[in-house]
Amino acid sequence: MTLRDRIHKNILFLTLTAYYLSVYFGINWLTSRRTGLHHLSLPFEERLPFVPVMILAYVLIYAYFILAFLAIDDLPFFKKVVRAFYLCIHIHFVIFLLFPVEYSLRPHVEYAWGGIYRLISFYYWMDFPYNCFPSMHISNVFLVTYLMERYRSGWGRVLLPIALLVSVSVVLVKQHYIVDVVAGYFVGWGVYRWVFGNKTQ
Repeated sequence: MTLRDRIHKNILFLTLTAYYLSVYFGINWLTSRRTGLHHLSLPFEERLPFVPVMILAYVLIYAYFILAFLAIDDLPFFKKVVRAFYLCIHIHFVIFLLFPVEYSLRPHVEYAWGGIYRLISFYYWMDFPYNCFPSMHISNVFLVTYLMERYRSGWGRVLLPIALLVSVSVVLVKQHYIVDVVAGYFVGWGVYRWVFGNKTQ
């Protein structure tokens, strides 16, 4: 990749990140002021334990983004990756607006408890319990898993078990309903198939 290609790649990544964060938190704020929100908890879900240590798996999503950014050294392929992520986040944003879901099972957590509770408390403060269905957390980790396997065979065997761990974590740190996780997976898989299909790069 030439210097010009790398600059182009950096601009694409930074533009995507800025767009995603601004619109995501804008919708999150807007939904906090809406009524008629949906709740998708399954009958047994309230009895599932809150497992604070799983926040360490939850934050692995950032490692996925960094991996995709650093490992992909082919600008045309990276452009397809960016296109896939724009499609993915737009699907989420439309659903968030048309079918607003509120997560209602968060436990009380104090920042003063220290340790990982500070990290959980930060997330609860930063990310209001909306923008739940489908889980963008899950669609993103599986999208990265599949596209990295497409880019270089073998990555999928490493990333898939971690993606499954992240899927469990979003439920056990009380950020998503199980239905959100399932729907998020299908969005990520569907976007991957739509953009990459069965063709080569």
